[in-house]
Amino acid sequence: MQISKLLILTLLSINIFAFNDGPISAEVMKKAERKYGGLIVSRFLKYNKMLEQAEQLSVRNKLQLVNNFLNQIPYKSDIKNWKQEDYWATPLEFLARGKGDSEDYVIAKYFALYTLGVNSKKLYFTYVDSSTFNRPHMVLSYFETPASEPYILDNMNKEILSASDRSDLSPVYNFNPNVVQDKEGKELQLGTHKKWEKLYKRVKRNKL
Repeated sequence: MQISKLLILTLLSINIFAFNDGPISAEVMKKAERKYGGLIVSRFLKYNKMLEQAEQLSVRNKLQLVNNFLNQIPYKSDIKNWKQEDYWATPLEFLARGKGDSEDYVIAKYFALYTLGVNSKKLYFTYVDSSTFNRPHMVLSYFETPASEPYILDNMNKEILSASDRSDLSPVYNFNPNVVQDKEGKELQLGTHKKWEKLYKRVKRNKL
């Protein structure tokens, strides 16, 4: 899978992160408890514990731990979960609902790995066609270097494999919120990604 040869779609805003930069706060947990009930606090505490366990690990092991933890959450389509065709849930919404579709896993993994200090410029949202599932699908791709073959974090596969080992996936395109250039280093001016803009506004508000 030649993901590294794809055009990288980008956002124009570079300094964008404000999402907790750490574990889920007690204040957010109280808000979630009022909305969803007491069981949600236990789920948030498990998430915080996972972050604590991953903090001192190598990047490769951080990828694996985050992937394993979030892949435990059951899949549910946006139509059934949100009554919408395509809704991008915040990590807090995803954890609170305890269900989500492929974009929700990717978003949650992206923010968890950013929180753990993984360079977010190496993490790409990758739309793919899957020979296994007859539906749109997204995975998180990790590029150690711009020229390296990425590793694929997929909610439908517990193993983190290189792109060439995922012959079931055909890439459509990538994007990364921090990179304003194509694969050859040429600067792009493609405008912003509207779904990301809407998502990030909700992330900053700690939307549950």
